[in-house]
Amino acid sequence: MTAAPEAAVAAGPATVPLEVGTCVISIDTELAWGMAHRRDGSVRHRFEDEREVIDRILGLFARYEIPATWAIVGHLFLDRCGGDGDGAGPHPELVTPRYSWLDEEWLAVDPCSDLERAPSWYGRDIVDAIVACPVPQEVASHGFTHVVVDDPACTPEVFASELRAAVRVAGERGLALRSFVYPRNAIAQIPLLAEHGFRCYRGGRPVPPFAGEPAWRRRALALVDTVRPLRGSAVLPARHPSGVWNVPQTYLFAPVERGGRLPPAVWARRPIARLRQAARHRSLFHLWFHPYNVTADPERALVALDRVCAAAARLRDAGRLEVVTMGDLAARLDAAGEAAPVPGDGTAQPSAGCS
Repeated sequence: MTAAPEAAVAAGPATVPLEVGTCVISIDTELAWGMAHRRDGSVRHRFEDEREVIDRILGLFARYEIPATWAIVGHLFLDRCGGDGDGAGPHPELVTPRYSWLDEEWLAVDPCSDLERAPSWYGRDIVDAIVACPVPQEVASHGFTHVVVDDPACTPEVFASELRAAVRVAGERGLALRSFVYPRNAIAQIPLLAEHGFRCYRGGRPVPPFAGEPAWRRRALALVDTVRPLRGSAVLPARHPSGVWNVPQTYLFAPVERGGRLPPAVWARRPIARLRQAARHRSLFHLWFHPYNVTADPERALVALDRVCAAAARLRDAGRLEVVTMGDLAARLDAAGEAAPVPGDGTAQPSAGCS
């Protein structure tokens, strides 16, 4: 098949242009909090392996001078916690949700223990390692207890209490939170982010790929796009009416789930193609993953991630790409005075995967 003419980059009032291709990497860092409330009760990951993998990822980022955004569940800032002794339970400052699909209280999973005895629920040492990386990393928020924000049970009072708690524990470490990653990519209540000092969040595409094209042509373009990414699938950031920036996700790095036993070079091929797309079209490439996406097969996954980071570094060193954190990208857009609002809540395209 010959390549079809490239459609225009999704533009209009929802998106803003970039001066240069931009790469963002975000890592959802949640340990047991990410799996504790799964509806089927399953826990599929070896949380005890995540610390070693995080250290190796940080080493890789240091080698290639890659700043990344680490979206951390706020409870992991702690090295201990416990009830207050009057029967109020753990973290009485929180307003907790009562989900229809969950039989127990949201915080029934909290061990009310400490880092030594319950290392899957506390992560002060992980925060310390990220802050100590020789290439500065961004510490962002993934909620305080990983509540599902788009469920009706997560009222504004619930979400606001989560944001307050996350901001507080980060502040105790001298960290100011600028970026938010919604647990399970369940995006809602965006104006509350602005009210609590956040400048951006990881969202879905403001405009679907090849929007406005007839259905048959969209299918044809999508097929070509898998081989050589086209301008029409390029992604740009967008500003929500509240003033918070949507930094859309574009690629979930989960090679074991997606590629089975394929060689790491094959795992890396598609994200590298998307990196080159961002450089060609001055668009955004936003790769994201969890540490457990790497622990599933760390030796091979880290080889693939190394290839992606090396490709990003080559494009950066050639002046064709910037590698920045979510917060730094939002700060640059704010400084540029861009003010293009996203219609509705900026979540027109469903997010890929769960976090």
